[in-house]
Amino acid sequence: MERQCTKKLFNELKIKPAPPTEEQPLFSWHANLLTVARRKTLVLMNDSSRYVIILHGLKTKDFKKINEVMLQAIRDTLREENIRKEVIEEFVSQAKEFTFTSTKDRTSVVRLNKACDHAYFYERFLDTETLSQPAVSKDASRFIVGKGKNEYIRPNEALYRDLEEWIGEAIFQKDAVVLHVRLELENHEVWRRIAVPKQITFP
Repeated sequence: MERQCTKKLFNELKIKPAPPTEEQPLFSWHANLLTVARRKTLVLMNDSSRYVIILHGLKTKDFKKINEVMLQAIRDTLREENIRKEVIEEFVSQAKEFTFTSTKDRTSVVRLNKACDHAYFYERFLDTETLSQPAVSKDASRFIVGKGKNEYIRPNEALYRDLEEWIGEAIFQKDAVVLHVRLELENHEVWRRIAVPKQITFP
C-alpha cells in the first residue's frame, strides 16, 4: 500500500519520502496529521473512493509503529461497515509492503483537506479511549463529494463497488436479530418487523 503524506506528517514520522509508485488507487491513500481537541489526529483518504478513516489521540509510540496502527484502523472501519472478514484480511494483506511518498498533485491535496474537515466536524464524537474511530469514519464517508466535472459520489458506495470489483464476489455478511416493534397510539396499533445487525446498539 502507498501512503502519500503531507510534510507535517513526514516531520512527525521523521522519515523521508520514497519515490512515487504506480499503486492501484484502491490500495493508495493520502494522509494528513491534524490537531483536534489538543490531540494528534490522523486522517486517511482512499485515492479511489475518497473513503475517510480517522485516528485520534496518537502518541509518539504510535508513530513508531504507524504501519500497524493504520492497518488496524482500516480493519476496524471495514468491520464497522459489515464487510466480510475474509475480504478485509485479503485487502489488508495487500499492505505487506508500505511505501510513504509525497502527495501526488494539487487536486489530491484539496480533496484531502476536505476530508480533514470531517475530523473537526465530528470532534465531540471522537472516542478518546481508542485510536481507531470506525463509527465516525463510517459516518464521514457518507457525505457526497465531487469526483470531477459534474460527477458526484458517496465514498462508502464507491468503496463497496471497488471492493466487489476487485474481489469478484459479494463483500457483505451480517449477523442480525429480528425485532418486533409496536407503537401504541390512541386509537391504533402500528407494528413493524425490523432486521438489525447484531453489533448495532440501541443508541
